[in-house]
Amino acid sequence: MAHKTMAGSRQSILNFPARPEYDFSNFVVSPGSQFAVSLAREICSGTELTYQTLFLTGGQGMGKTHLLMAIGNHTAQSLPEKNVLYVHCPDFIRLSQSDSAETAPHSLAPFENLDFFLMDDVDKIAGHPASQKKLYLIYNSIMTRGGKIIFTGRTSLNDLPDTEDYLKSRFRWGMTAEIQAMDDPTSARLFEKLGRDVGVAVPQKTIAYLLKRIPRDFPSIKDAVTRINEESLKQKKKVSLPLVKTALSIP
Repeated sequence: MAHKTMAGSRQSILNFPARPEYDFSNFVVSPGSQFAVSLAREICSGTELTYQTLFLTGGQGMGKTHLLMAIGNHTAQSLPEKNVLYVHCPDFIRLSQSDSAETAPHSLAPFENLDFFLMDDVDKIAGHPASQKKLYLIYNSIMTRGGKIIFTGRTSLNDLPDTEDYLKSRFRWGMTAEIQAMDDPTSARLFEKLGRDVGVAVPQKTIAYLLKRIPRDFPSIKDAVTRINEESLKQKKKVSLPLVKTALSIP
């Protein structure tokens, strides 16, 4: 399907294939993400399932968006006849609030023929009753036609604030998987992978040293690799512990 975007902070409404860097093959799996990855792969496998919805939860930088986009890209490749749409929840809210009396009857049109509906950061719909009602209608429409719905959020289903009970009950219909923080071996593999991506080799002992001093999430590790690479290029030296301390301002 052709790639289509609307203006937004993260290309927030799009079809697939899109953002090819988000793929199952380059997601670094840890014991804390293994169940979520298996469900993400399963829901877009094309096989008959006993569930139609998947809720991926976890803290910032745990890989929720990566898995959500990987589902979209995999579906576009293996099931090209399927209509897949990604939307970032804040932009869904913005579009819902912009509906006028004339446009409201047609506001569900972009979502009516979807086979896969992917919504990122769905917990941000809290406190927006009009958007919750619209999402409820979309949910029912897609479910009735046998489609699949995948949500991500930082908050567990039981802790969603300011969200209508009728919508929370729908969220509970399917499967839920929490992506937990990476353990040390997985964090080290991610460090090595991100280093290879930019052509910088970080010694194992240096990685072990850093994992005791930086958060074990994707943004923090990527930022560290970027700064180390920049310092290595600046000094025209291989990565060493003193160079890393300089790059990351570690005493």
